[in-house]
Amino acid sequence: MKKFAPLLACVVLFAACKDDQKTEQPSAETPVAKPAVTFPYTASYSSDFSIGDPELTQKVLDMYKALESSQYDTLGTYYADTVNWRNFAEDDLVLPREKLIAKIRNFREQFRELSETPIAFTALHSNDRNDDWVITWIKEKVTYRNGRQDSTTYQECWRFRDGKVYMHDSYAKYKR
Repeated sequence: MKKFAPLLACVVLFAACKDDQKTEQPSAETPVAKPAVTFPYTASYSSDFSIGDPELTQKVLDMYKALESSQYDTLGTYYADTVNWRNFAEDDLVLPREKLIAKIRNFREQFRELSETPIAFTALHSNDRNDDWVITWIKEKVTYRNGRQDSTTYQECWRFRDGKVYMHDSYAKYKR
């Protein structure tokens, strides 16, 4: 037994040293603290956003599908009673839901075909304002009733309250 005591002591010492090394090294699961960022500007609305509710994104994408297939009867379920609407021409409109849907119908009916291809979309939540948004970037291709084709790339910001769109902004880049 005396012959094994030094060997046993070395094994215990080695194991103890090895355990110390494990605790000193950060694991891949340990988050690395990032330094604080100081922005050169203060946002007038908010700069405190987190990823929002993906179900709101689903609603917006469903609205695009309804527009493509001329299913206007489903659109009323997505909008609040009154909607603030800014379109590509920068018209600021405040419309009751029914008038907004009529405008959407008039827009869609000028085309024989319309397709919306999402480039990117995400839901965002403004933490300090407690507002929910969906931001989309879309490529739209249309064929007018006379056969002329056109396309537009645009971004839309959809703002929600109680699961309904109550504000909408559009920004477009037209094909030249």
